[in-house]
Amino acid sequence: MKQQLLIVDDNDMMRSFLSHYFSKHYDVQTANNGQTAWSVLDGGFFPDLVLLDLNMPEYDGLALLKQLKNSVLFHDIPVIVLSSVSKSQEKIKCLHAGAVDYITKPFNPQELEARLQYHLRVNNVKA
Repeated sequence: MKQQLLIVDDNDMMRSFLSHYFSKHYDVQTANNGQTAWSVLDGGFFPDLVLLDLNMPEYDGLALLKQLKNSVLFHDIPVIVLSSVSKSQEKIKCLHAGAVDYITKPFNPQELEARLQYHLRVNNVKA
C-alpha cells in the first residue's frame, strides 16, 4: 500500500506539478486552501505527510498547521511547509507551530523528495 500525501497549495500549476511528481510512489490528494484541506481530512483521508503552502486565500497554511497540531486525530502527521516566504521569522513561527521542515520556493524536487522520505521514515519509527 502506498503512503499517502496531502498537498495544499492555492497555485494550480504547483499542485499539478507536485501531484504528478509524487503520484508515482504515493497516493496523493490535493487541496487549494486550508479549508478544503480540512474537508479532505474530515472526509476520511488520513495522510502520512502534508505538504503545505503558507499564503493561500480564505484559510492560510499557518492556520491549518495550528489546527492540525491542536487536533487529537491529526496532530502526529508531519507537515512540511513549502513556501515562497523566505523570512527567517516566518520559518521560526512555522517550526514552533509544529512543522517538521520548511522549504523555500523555488526548490529542487529531488531535495524535497529526500526530505519527505526522511520525515516519513522518522515518523514511521515512532509509530
